[in-house]
Amino acid sequence: MSPRPSPRIRRFVAAGSALATTTLGLGLAGAAPATAAGVTHPFPTHVTYQVGVMPSTSQSARDAAVEKEYDSWKADYLVHGCASNEYYVSTKGDSDARDNGPVSEGQGYGMNIVPLMAGYDPNARTEFDGLWQLVKDHRDQWGLMQWQLDGRTCEYYSSGTPDAATDGDLDIGYGLILADRQWGGYTADAKAWLADVYAHDVAPDGHLKCEDDGPNTDTRPSDSMIDHLRAFAAYDPAHDWTKVLDRTQAVISEFTHGYSAKGGLLSDFVVNADTTSPKPAPADYQEDQPDNIVGYNSIRVPWHLGTDALLYGSSTAAVSYTTAKLESACLKGESGGNPQKVYPHTKLNCTPYSTSDQAEEAGDAVGPAAMAAGDRAWTDAIWKQLGTNPFGDGYYGESIKMLVYLVMSGDYWKP
Repeated sequence: MSPRPSPRIRRFVAAGSALATTTLGLGLAGAAPATAAGVTHPFPTHVTYQVGVMPSTSQSARDAAVEKEYDSWKADYLVHGCASNEYYVSTKGDSDARDNGPVSEGQGYGMNIVPLMAGYDPNARTEFDGLWQLVKDHRDQWGLMQWQLDGRTCEYYSSGTPDAATDGDLDIGYGLILADRQWGGYTADAKAWLADVYAHDVAPDGHLKCEDDGPNTDTRPSDSMIDHLRAFAAYDPAHDWTKVLDRTQAVISEFTHGYSAKGGLLSDFVVNADTTSPKPAPADYQEDQPDNIVGYNSIRVPWHLGTDALLYGSSTAAVSYTTAKLESACLKGESGGNPQKVYPHTKLNCTPYSTSDQAEEAGDAVGPAAMAAGDRAWTDAIWKQLGTNPFGDGYYGESIKMLVYLVMSGDYWKP
Protein backbone atom coordinates (compact mmCIF):
# COMPACT_ATOMS: atom_id res chain seq x y z
CA MET A 1 0.00 0.00 0.00
CA SER A 2 1.19 3.51 -0.69
CA PRO A 3 2.62 5.81 1.99
CA ARG A 4 -0.02 8.46 1.23
CA PRO A 5 -3.84 8.32 1.12
CA SER A 6 -4.83 6.38 -1.98
CA PRO A 7 -7.92 6.46 -4.19
CA ARG A 8 -8.67 2.87 -3.18
CA ILE A 9 -9.18 4.03 0.41
CA ARG A 10 -11.27 7.02 -0.64
CA ARG A 11 -13.44 4.69 -2.71
CA PHE A 12 -13.99 2.56 0.38
CA VAL A 13 -15.05 5.53 2.46
CA ALA A 14 -17.58 6.53 -0.20
CA ALA A 15 -18.92 2.99 -0.49
CA GLY A 16 -19.08 2.28 3.22
CA SER A 17 -20.70 5.19 4.96
CA ALA A 18 -20.92 3.21 8.17
CA LEU A 19 -17.16 3.25 8.22
CA ALA A 20 -16.54 6.94 7.35
CA THR A 21 -4.41 -32.78 1.71
CA THR A 22 -2.13 -34.24 3.80
CA THR A 23 0.10 -33.07 6.59
CA LEU A 24 3.39 -31.85 5.17
CA GLY A 25 6.75 -33.37 5.90
CA LEU A 26 9.84 -31.51 6.98
CA GLY A 27 12.28 -29.93 4.59
CA LEU A 28 12.18 -27.88 1.42
CA ALA A 29 12.14 -29.86 -1.78
CA GLY A 30 15.16 -29.40 -3.99
CA ALA A 31 14.91 -27.40 -7.17
CA ALA A 32 13.53 -29.24 -10.16
CA PRO A 33 16.00 -29.65 -13.02
CA ALA A 34 15.89 -26.87 -15.56
CA THR A 35 13.67 -27.58 -18.54
CA ALA A 36 14.36 -24.33 -20.37
CA ALA A 37 17.69 -22.74 -21.15
CA GLY A 38 18.92 -20.73 -18.20
CA VAL A 39 15.90 -21.38 -15.98
CA THR A 40 16.94 -22.97 -12.68
CA HIS A 41 13.52 -23.28 -11.01
CA PRO A 42 11.01 -23.68 -13.85
CA PHE A 43 7.34 -23.52 -12.92
CA PRO A 44 5.97 -25.72 -11.45
CA THR A 45 8.58 -26.18 -8.76
CA HIS A 46 6.89 -28.25 -6.08
CA VAL A 47 7.88 -27.39 -2.55
CA THR A 48 7.44 -29.44 0.61
CA TYR A 49 6.69 -26.89 3.30
CA GLN A 50 7.97 -27.21 6.85
CA VAL A 51 4.57 -27.20 8.60
CA GLY A 52 0.87 -27.36 7.92
CA VAL A 53 -1.43 -28.79 5.27
CA MET A 54 -2.00 -28.32 1.56
CA PRO A 55 -5.38 -27.79 -0.13
CA SER A 56 -7.10 -31.12 -0.71
CA THR A 57 -7.13 -30.81 -4.49
CA SER A 58 -4.41 -32.56 -6.50
CA GLN A 59 -1.05 -30.98 -7.27
CA SER A 60 -1.77 -31.00 -11.00
CA ALA A 61 -5.06 -29.19 -10.42
CA ARG A 62 -3.30 -26.63 -8.23
CA ASP A 63 -0.65 -26.02 -10.90
CA ALA A 64 -3.33 -25.58 -13.55
CA ALA A 65 -5.19 -23.08 -11.38
CA VAL A 66 -2.03 -21.02 -10.96
CA GLU A 67 -1.39 -21.04 -14.71
CA LYS A 68 -4.96 -19.90 -15.41
CA GLU A 69 -4.71 -17.07 -12.89
CA TYR A 70 -1.32 -16.00 -14.23
CA ASP A 71 -2.64 -15.81 -17.78
CA SER A 72 -5.49 -13.62 -16.54
CA TRP A 73 -3.28 -11.45 -14.32
CA LYS A 74 -0.72 -10.93 -17.06
CA ALA A 75 -3.33 -10.02 -19.67
CA ASP A 76 -5.04 -7.52 -17.36
CA TYR A 77 -2.18 -5.89 -15.48
CA LEU A 78 1.26 -6.43 -17.05
CA VAL A 79 1.78 -3.50 -19.41
CA HIS A 80 4.58 -3.02 -21.94
CA GLY A 81 5.40 0.65 -21.27
CA CYS A 82 6.25 3.43 -20.30
CA ALA A 83 9.29 3.04 -22.62
CA SER A 84 10.00 0.37 -25.21
CA ASN A 85 12.30 -1.46 -22.76
CA GLU A 86 9.99 -1.14 -19.76
CA TYR A 87 7.08 -3.05 -18.24
CA TYR A 88 4.87 -2.05 -15.35
CA VAL A 89 2.01 -3.46 -13.31
CA SER A 90 -1.11 -1.42 -13.97
CA THR A 91 -3.32 -0.36 -11.06
CA LYS A 92 -6.42 -0.86 -13.20
CA GLY A 93 -9.55 -1.39 -11.19
CA ASP A 94 -8.25 0.34 -8.07
CA SER A 95 -7.21 3.81 -9.23
CA ASP A 96 -4.16 3.79 -6.98
CA ALA A 97 -2.38 5.89 -9.59
CA ARG A 98 -3.66 8.30 -12.21
CA ASP A 99 -4.55 6.72 -15.56
CA ASN A 100 -3.87 3.24 -14.15
CA GLY A 101 -0.20 3.99 -13.74
CA PRO A 102 2.19 1.93 -11.61
CA VAL A 103 2.94 2.14 -7.91
CA SER A 104 6.06 0.65 -6.36
CA GLU A 105 3.96 -1.87 -4.42
CA GLY A 106 2.61 -3.31 -7.67
CA GLN A 107 5.99 -3.22 -9.35
CA GLY A 108 7.31 -5.33 -6.48
CA TYR A 109 4.44 -7.79 -6.87
CA GLY A 110 5.26 -8.16 -10.54
CA MET A 111 8.96 -8.64 -9.86
CA ASN A 112 8.04 -11.54 -7.54
CA ILE A 113 5.39 -13.13 -9.74
CA VAL A 114 7.24 -13.14 -13.04
CA PRO A 115 10.42 -15.02 -12.00
CA LEU A 116 8.30 -17.55 -10.11
CA MET A 117 6.42 -18.24 -13.36
CA ALA A 118 9.54 -18.62 -15.51
CA GLY A 119 9.48 -21.89 -17.38
CA TYR A 120 5.74 -21.56 -17.92
CA ASP A 121 6.09 -18.05 -19.34
CA PRO A 122 8.81 -18.11 -22.03
CA ASN A 123 9.04 -14.30 -21.94
CA ALA A 124 9.51 -14.07 -18.18
CA ARG A 125 13.08 -12.77 -18.25
CA THR A 126 12.31 -10.07 -20.80
CA GLU A 127 9.32 -9.00 -18.73
CA PHE A 128 11.32 -9.01 -15.51
CA ASP A 129 14.06 -6.92 -17.07
CA GLY A 130 11.43 -4.44 -18.24
CA LEU A 131 9.91 -4.23 -14.77
CA TRP A 132 13.35 -3.62 -13.29
CA GLN A 133 14.19 -1.05 -15.98
CA LEU A 134 11.15 1.02 -15.06
CA VAL A 135 12.24 0.96 -11.41
CA LYS A 136 15.74 2.11 -12.35
CA ASP A 137 14.37 4.92 -14.49
CA HIS A 138 12.11 6.28 -11.72
CA ARG A 139 14.23 6.54 -8.58
CA ASP A 140 13.85 9.07 -5.81
CA GLN A 141 16.67 10.98 -4.16
CA TRP A 142 17.64 7.91 -2.12
CA GLY A 143 17.86 5.58 -5.11
CA LEU A 144 14.56 3.79 -4.43
CA MET A 145 11.48 3.72 -6.65
CA GLN A 146 9.18 6.73 -6.67
CA TRP A 147 6.05 5.20 -5.21
CA GLN A 148 3.39 6.50 -7.64
CA LEU A 149 3.57 7.31 -11.37
CA ASP A 150 1.08 8.77 -13.83
CA GLY A 151 -0.01 6.18 -16.41
CA ARG A 152 0.20 8.64 -19.31
CA THR A 153 3.31 10.66 -18.56
CA CYS A 154 5.05 8.01 -16.44
CA GLU A 155 6.15 10.81 -14.14
CA TYR A 156 5.82 11.07 -10.36
CA TYR A 157 2.77 13.14 -9.54
CA SER A 158 1.95 12.73 -5.86
CA SER A 159 2.39 15.61 -3.45
CA GLY A 160 5.77 16.72 -2.19
CA THR A 161 9.23 15.44 -3.00
CA PRO A 162 9.22 11.99 -4.62
CA ASP A 163 9.63 9.29 -2.00
CA ALA A 164 9.49 5.50 -1.78
CA ALA A 165 7.24 3.04 0.05
CA THR A 166 8.87 0.29 2.09
CA ASP A 167 6.55 -2.50 0.90
CA GLY A 168 7.49 -1.91 -2.73
CA ASP A 169 11.17 -1.56 -1.85
CA LEU A 170 11.22 -4.90 -0.03
CA ASP A 171 9.41 -6.79 -2.77
CA ILE A 172 11.65 -5.30 -5.46
CA GLY A 173 14.68 -6.46 -3.51
CA TYR A 174 13.24 -9.94 -3.07
CA GLY A 175 12.37 -10.05 -6.76
CA LEU A 176 15.97 -9.29 -7.69
CA ILE A 177 17.14 -12.18 -5.52
CA LEU A 178 14.56 -14.49 -7.11
CA ALA A 179 15.75 -13.40 -10.55
CA ASP A 180 19.38 -13.96 -9.59
CA ARG A 181 18.58 -17.49 -8.40
CA GLN A 182 16.40 -18.14 -11.45
CA TRP A 183 18.60 -16.80 -14.26
CA GLY A 184 21.76 -15.35 -12.71
CA GLY A 185 23.27 -11.98 -13.49
CA TYR A 186 21.48 -9.76 -10.94
CA THR A 187 23.83 -10.00 -7.96
CA ALA A 188 25.30 -6.50 -8.22
CA ASP A 189 21.88 -4.91 -8.76
CA ALA A 190 20.32 -6.85 -5.89
CA LYS A 191 23.05 -5.98 -3.40
CA ALA A 192 23.10 -2.31 -4.40
CA TRP A 193 19.32 -2.15 -4.00
CA LEU A 194 19.40 -3.84 -0.61
CA ALA A 195 22.09 -1.40 0.52
CA ASP A 196 19.76 1.51 -0.32
CA VAL A 197 16.82 -0.17 1.40
CA TYR A 198 18.90 -0.79 4.52
CA ALA A 199 20.18 2.79 4.55
CA HIS A 200 16.80 4.47 4.14
CA ASP A 201 13.92 2.13 5.09
CA VAL A 202 15.41 0.77 8.33
CA ALA A 203 15.19 2.78 11.55
CA PRO A 204 18.24 2.95 13.85
CA ASP A 205 16.81 0.30 16.21
CA GLY A 206 16.20 -2.06 13.27
CA HIS A 207 12.44 -1.79 12.70
CA LEU A 208 11.09 -1.04 9.23
CA LYS A 209 9.93 2.50 8.57
CA CYS A 210 6.82 3.15 6.44
CA GLU A 211 8.72 5.05 3.75
CA ASP A 212 12.28 6.12 3.08
CA ASP A 213 11.74 9.74 4.16
CA GLY A 214 9.43 8.92 7.08
CA PRO A 215 10.00 9.11 10.84
CA ASN A 216 11.95 6.52 12.83
CA THR A 217 9.04 5.99 15.22
CA ASP A 218 6.39 4.20 13.20
CA THR A 219 5.99 1.05 11.10
CA ARG A 220 3.41 -0.63 8.90
CA PRO A 221 2.91 -4.32 9.81
CA SER A 222 2.03 -5.21 6.21
CA ASP A 223 5.72 -4.53 5.48
CA SER A 224 6.69 -7.34 7.88
CA MET A 225 7.71 -9.70 5.09
CA ILE A 226 9.70 -11.92 7.40
CA ASP A 227 10.61 -14.47 4.73
CA HIS A 228 12.10 -11.65 2.66
CA LEU A 229 14.22 -10.50 5.60
CA ARG A 230 15.55 -14.03 6.10
CA ALA A 231 16.52 -14.15 2.44
CA PHE A 232 18.18 -10.73 2.69
CA ALA A 233 20.23 -11.86 5.69
CA ALA A 234 21.54 -14.89 3.81
CA TYR A 235 22.16 -13.01 0.54
CA ASP A 236 23.57 -9.70 1.81
CA PRO A 237 25.88 -10.26 4.78
CA ALA A 238 27.31 -6.75 4.34
CA HIS A 239 24.27 -5.39 6.21
CA ASP A 240 22.79 -6.49 9.52
CA TRP A 241 19.49 -7.85 8.28
CA THR A 242 19.35 -10.12 11.32
CA LYS A 243 18.93 -6.97 13.41
CA VAL A 244 16.00 -5.98 11.19
CA LEU A 245 14.52 -9.47 11.40
CA ASP A 246 14.82 -9.60 15.18
CA ARG A 247 13.36 -6.16 15.75
CA THR A 248 10.50 -6.76 13.31
CA GLN A 249 9.58 -9.97 15.11
CA ALA A 250 9.84 -8.20 18.46
CA VAL A 251 7.43 -5.46 17.34
CA ILE A 252 4.93 -8.13 16.29
CA SER A 253 5.19 -9.91 19.63
CA GLU A 254 5.10 -6.75 21.73
CA PHE A 255 2.13 -5.31 19.84
CA THR A 256 0.00 -8.45 19.78
CA HIS A 257 0.69 -9.13 23.46
CA GLY A 258 -0.62 -5.70 24.34
CA TYR A 259 -3.49 -5.24 21.89
CA SER A 260 -4.55 -8.54 20.29
CA ALA A 261 -3.38 -11.42 22.45
CA LYS A 262 -6.28 -13.63 21.33
CA GLY A 263 -6.33 -12.81 17.63
CA GLY A 264 -2.74 -11.93 16.79
CA LEU A 265 -3.96 -9.02 14.66
CA LEU A 266 -1.93 -5.91 13.89
CA SER A 267 -3.28 -2.49 13.02
CA ASP A 268 -2.57 -0.88 9.66
CA PHE A 269 -0.03 1.49 11.23
CA VAL A 270 1.90 1.21 14.49
CA VAL A 271 3.56 4.03 16.42
CA ASN A 272 6.15 3.90 19.20
CA ALA A 273 7.79 1.18 17.11
CA ASP A 274 11.18 2.29 18.39
CA THR A 275 10.21 1.35 21.95
CA THR A 276 9.23 -1.86 23.70
CA SER A 277 5.63 -0.62 23.82
CA PRO A 278 4.44 -0.22 20.21
CA LYS A 279 0.77 0.73 19.93
CA PRO A 280 -1.90 1.35 17.28
CA ALA A 281 -1.51 4.60 15.39
CA PRO A 282 -4.25 7.22 15.70
CA ALA A 283 -7.27 6.42 13.54
CA ASP A 284 -6.46 9.16 11.03
CA TYR A 285 -2.70 8.68 11.09
CA GLN A 286 -1.98 8.38 7.35
CA GLU A 287 -4.93 7.18 5.33
CA ASP A 288 -8.64 7.76 4.84
CA GLN A 289 -9.64 4.73 6.90
CA PRO A 290 -9.11 3.84 10.57
CA ASP A 291 -5.38 3.22 10.87
CA ASN A 292 -5.72 1.77 14.39
CA ILE A 293 -7.37 -1.48 13.23
CA VAL A 294 -6.87 -4.01 10.44
CA GLY A 295 -7.56 -2.41 7.05
CA TYR A 296 -6.43 -2.69 3.46
CA ASN A 297 -2.80 -2.66 4.58
CA SER A 298 -2.81 -5.23 7.35
CA ILE A 299 -5.07 -7.69 5.57
CA ARG A 300 -1.74 -8.79 4.05
CA VAL A 301 -0.22 -9.81 7.38
CA PRO A 302 -1.57 -13.41 7.56
CA TRP A 303 -0.30 -13.98 4.02
CA HIS A 304 3.20 -12.80 4.90
CA LEU A 305 3.49 -14.47 8.29
CA GLY A 306 1.83 -17.66 7.11
CA THR A 307 4.26 -17.88 4.20
CA ASP A 308 7.24 -17.42 6.52
CA ALA A 309 5.97 -20.20 8.78
CA LEU A 310 5.43 -22.56 5.84
CA LEU A 311 8.90 -21.94 4.43
CA TYR A 312 10.93 -21.89 7.65
CA GLY A 313 8.97 -23.93 10.17
CA SER A 314 7.65 -23.62 13.70
CA SER A 315 11.07 -23.23 15.33
CA THR A 316 12.97 -20.82 13.08
CA ALA A 317 9.79 -18.89 12.31
CA ALA A 318 8.25 -19.23 15.78
CA VAL A 319 6.82 -15.70 15.90
CA SER A 320 5.29 -16.00 12.44
CA TYR A 321 3.96 -19.48 13.16
CA THR A 322 2.35 -18.55 16.47
CA THR A 323 0.87 -15.33 15.13
CA ALA A 324 -0.37 -16.90 11.89
CA LYS A 325 -2.22 -19.59 13.83
CA LEU A 326 -3.92 -16.96 15.98
CA GLU A 327 -4.84 -14.87 12.94
CA SER A 328 -6.23 -17.88 11.10
CA ALA A 329 -8.50 -18.83 14.00
CA CYS A 330 -9.52 -15.22 14.61
CA LEU A 331 -10.53 -14.55 11.01
CA LYS A 332 -12.22 -17.92 10.63
CA GLY A 333 -14.28 -17.07 13.68
CA GLU A 334 -15.15 -13.62 12.36
CA SER A 335 -16.33 -15.08 9.06
CA GLY A 336 -17.94 -18.28 10.26
CA GLY A 337 -15.61 -20.14 7.93
CA ASN A 338 -16.77 -18.20 4.85
CA PRO A 339 -13.79 -16.37 3.28
CA GLN A 340 -16.12 -13.79 1.71
CA LYS A 341 -16.99 -12.64 5.24
CA VAL A 342 -13.44 -11.86 6.28
CA TYR A 343 -13.99 -8.13 6.28
CA PRO A 344 -11.27 -5.74 5.12
CA HIS A 345 -11.79 -3.63 8.25
CA THR A 346 -11.59 -5.73 11.39
CA LYS A 347 -11.11 -4.68 15.01
CA LEU A 348 -8.19 -6.08 16.96
CA ASN A 349 -10.66 -8.16 19.01
CA CYS A 350 -11.60 -10.21 15.90
CA THR A 351 -14.94 -8.53 15.18
CA PRO A 352 -15.74 -6.58 12.01
CA TYR A 353 -15.54 -2.80 12.17
CA SER A 354 -18.03 -2.64 9.33
CA THR A 355 -19.78 -5.18 7.12
CA SER A 356 -20.56 -2.61 4.43
CA ASP A 357 -17.22 -3.16 2.70
CA GLN A 358 -16.15 -6.49 1.23
CA ALA A 359 -13.16 -7.51 -0.84
CA GLU A 360 -11.98 -10.94 -1.84
CA GLU A 361 -8.36 -10.18 -0.99
CA ALA A 362 -9.22 -10.01 2.73
CA GLY A 363 -10.11 -13.72 2.74
CA ASP A 364 -7.56 -14.80 0.15
CA ALA A 365 -4.69 -13.43 2.22
CA VAL A 366 -5.59 -15.73 5.12
CA GLY A 367 -4.78 -18.81 3.01
CA PRO A 368 -1.11 -19.26 3.97
CA ALA A 369 -1.94 -18.73 7.65
CA ALA A 370 -4.72 -21.35 7.46
CA MET A 371 -2.27 -23.77 5.87
CA ALA A 372 0.38 -23.13 8.51
CA ALA A 373 -2.24 -23.63 11.23
CA GLY A 374 -3.07 -27.05 9.80
CA ASP A 375 -6.75 -26.22 9.31
CA ARG A 376 -7.69 -28.24 6.24
CA ALA A 377 -11.35 -27.22 6.00
CA TRP A 378 -10.49 -23.51 6.25
CA THR A 379 -7.63 -23.96 3.77
CA ASP A 380 -9.96 -25.67 1.30
CA ALA A 381 -12.57 -22.94 1.62
CA ILE A 382 -10.02 -20.25 0.86
CA TRP A 383 -8.54 -22.24 -2.02
CA LYS A 384 -12.02 -22.57 -3.52
CA GLN A 385 -12.57 -18.81 -3.26
CA LEU A 386 -9.33 -18.12 -5.14
CA GLY A 387 -11.01 -19.45 -8.27
CA THR A 388 -13.68 -16.73 -8.13
CA ASN A 389 -13.85 -12.94 -7.97
CA PRO A 390 -17.14 -12.31 -6.13
CA PHE A 391 -16.59 -8.61 -5.48
CA GLY A 392 -14.86 -7.64 -8.72
CA ASP A 393 -11.43 -7.06 -7.20
CA GLY A 394 -8.99 -5.15 -9.40
CA TYR A 395 -5.21 -4.87 -9.51
CA TYR A 396 -4.63 -5.03 -5.74
CA GLY A 397 -6.77 -8.06 -5.00
CA GLU A 398 -5.82 -9.93 -8.15
CA SER A 399 -2.09 -9.40 -7.53
CA ILE A 400 -2.42 -10.64 -3.95
CA LYS A 401 -4.44 -13.59 -5.26
CA MET A 402 -1.69 -14.45 -7.75
CA LEU A 403 0.97 -14.58 -5.04
CA VAL A 404 -1.28 -16.43 -2.59
CA TYR A 405 -2.05 -18.94 -5.33
CA LEU A 406 1.67 -19.60 -5.75
CA VAL A 407 2.05 -20.21 -2.01
CA MET A 408 -1.06 -22.34 -1.63
CA SER A 409 -0.28 -24.45 -4.70
CA GLY A 410 3.12 -25.40 -3.29
CA ASP A 411 4.99 -23.55 -6.05
CA TYR A 412 6.55 -20.82 -3.91
CA TRP A 413 10.24 -21.65 -3.56
CA LYS A 414 12.63 -19.72 -1.36
CA PRO A 415 15.75 -18.29 -3.03
